[in-house]
Amino acid sequence: MKSKNIFQYLKQVHADKIKYNEEMARLKKLPADYQMVYKEVQKFLWEFTAGDGMEMLPVMLDLLDFFEEGAANNIPILDLVGEDVGSFAENTLSEMQGRTRINELKRKMNERIAKKLRNE
Repeated sequence: MKSKNIFQYLKQVHADKIKYNEEMARLKKLPADYQMVYKEVQKFLWEFTAGDGMEMLPVMLDLLDFFEEGAANNIPILDLVGEDVGSFAENTLSEMQGRTRINELKRKMNERIAKKLRNE
């Protein structure tokens, strides 16, 4: 049973890696300023992921779609995301559907408290 789970995990990791590499190939087709902002937002978001971070992949793919549309319409990157890229990244983080490090820490804290209260 365990080897089957490991196989499924490795299969998923491989599939995620393929998607990530496809994302990076699409990113390389964008203008340099778009690439730079995307990578900065990505770096920011990685700081808040839990586990291997692959739950962030759908968010990054959506962001890439958004950037591709902006580039296709010749919108300057800072017109697309705003002058405050940090706020844009923070808003993107708020919209993330995947687990974040903060959510994981809150969940673990709640579990510890619940366990301690049950033991009292």
